[in-house]
Amino acid sequence: MYYARVFLAPQVSTAERHPDVDTARCWIDRERQLHPRSFRFGQIYENTPQQRIVATCDAGGWHAVPQDMN
Repeated sequence: MYYARVFLAPQVSTAERHPDVDTARCWIDRERQLHPRSFRFGQIYENTPQQRIVATCDAGGWHAVPQDMN
């Protein structure tokens, strides 16, 4: 299970639970398209005690998360 979180300007965020990374990524991409002016970034993280961040996205697109940052 994964959680996807979207942060919108100025201080608004929303999150959803998804069964896999691809579904979470699609949801964030859809939110980015729906709110292009206020979209700040999105994150996908594992539903584990460590809540490891799997991927991040900003207005420019997706970015890999180095494993040592978790």
